[in-house]
Amino acid sequence: MESNDSQVILLGTFEAAYSWRALAFSVLLLIFVITILSSLLVLGTVTVSKELHRPMYAFMCNLILVDIIGCTASLPQQLGIFLTGDNRISRASCITQMFWINVFGIVESLTLTAMALDRYVAVCYPLHYHTVVTAKRTMIVVATVWVIAIAELLPLTILVMQLTLKDANRDMPGIFCDYLGFARLSINDTRVQETYSSVMMVVLFGLPLCLIAYTYVMILYEFKRTQLSDSKMKALHTFLTHVFLLAAFFIAVFITILVPRIVKDFQTVQARNIRCLSQIITFFVPIANISIYFVRTKELRKEANMCFKKVVMTISRSSRHHKVCASGSKRSYANQKNVPM
Repeated sequence: MESNDSQVILLGTFEAAYSWRALAFSVLLLIFVITILSSLLVLGTVTVSKELHRPMYAFMCNLILVDIIGCTASLPQQLGIFLTGDNRISRASCITQMFWINVFGIVESLTLTAMALDRYVAVCYPLHYHTVVTAKRTMIVVATVWVIAIAELLPLTILVMQLTLKDANRDMPGIFCDYLGFARLSINDTRVQETYSSVMMVVLFGLPLCLIAYTYVMILYEFKRTQLSDSKMKALHTFLTHVFLLAAFFIAVFITILVPRIVKDFQTVQARNIRCLSQIITFFVPIANISIYFVRTKELRKEANMCFKKVVMTISRSSRHHKVCASGSKRSYANQKNVPM
């Protein structure tokens, strides 16, 4: 017999006609496949190309790595719900899922903040950039981002694990587990959990956004104050790339955070579908990051193209080698058969 907290029900699908649900499944599957393959391509390109071993690409790889985590933490579960119609998820899996989805959000937010500071130094203090932004300091910043994310989420996860779920209503109003939705399924007083979650959102999303806004103002002021040299033009190009990344992420985050707090009645089909749609938007962040970097970074496209050609040539040579070996083996076998005894 199952314990009280062994299962949580997810309303993890659109309540619509089969054709619309099939379309949603196809779109999500395409997003998942493209995101994983393109992310692995970029990570492999940066790893093998010494020309890309620079702070900007270290931050980019950190974004891509956490994008992979964000996708794999939730999308396979959602695709399984579309295929089987079984929208149950165990309590432990639900808590694990919400932990890693929040790691995705926090690491993305803090990494974008670090990238904004990187652009600030590059534009406002170009002569000191290589002495301030070193490879060692970049790695320290990347490691610190992960430590902060995990350290902030562990206490909240422990608090949530102490909650007892209701016997009757276990409908999670969304396509993946989140702390607010989980708290609503509890019979306990959840004011501590909700307060901690709200403070964490302000500290890890609100404050970074304010810091990013400050760096943007200073960067724009610097562009206006001085003439645009070749180095400044290059810095402006990377700055605009960062603006696009930032817009894609924070628009998705604010939609995901605000919609559940604005639309509190999930009894209607329309309200539940709005909640699902607001969460699906977060899945477009990883593919947006990859697309923006490929479109905006010529150097990355060039190196990725070279790596892809090398892989294709290696596979082609290996295939021809196996064919030659197989052909040689057949001829050898035929000659052995023709040798008189």
